[in-house]
Amino acid sequence: MLGWVFVLMVESVVASAIDKALETVLRKVGEGKKLTTEDLVVLMLGLFQEIRKDVTETNKRIDAINDSLSKRIDEVNKRIDELSKGMSEMRESINRRIDETNKRIDTLYDLLGKNIRSTNKTRNNTKAVGNTAPIM
Repeated sequence: MLGWVFVLMVESVVASAIDKALETVLRKVGEGKKLTTEDLVVLMLGLFQEIRKDVTETNKRIDAINDSLSKRIDEVNKRIDELSKGMSEMRESINRRIDETNKRIDTLYDLLGKNIRSTNKTRNNTKAVGNTAPIM
């Protein structure tokens, strides 16, 4: 942690020194004086410093957009989870209704089978006695 504090302090001191040197070079340019190689180096350092600031600001905007998108994605995922839960509940409800319907069909089938057997038994008994009346 102490190392980072030291690095930040050094960066601040360097940035301040570059700013002061840049002011001097820009004054020379304003006065129309010839620039030395050192002056050109100061201009380049100033340019790099500005580029670094721009990159830092761009990174902050990217991070903000990333955070915003992450929140929106989380909201969409929650909605998908809710829809999935609702669909699962609906599927379970439909399956229960189908099972109930199948049980009723099985019960009716069994009842119909008993009625047919009973009718056939009654008919067979009637024929055995000699009564040949048609069954409707």
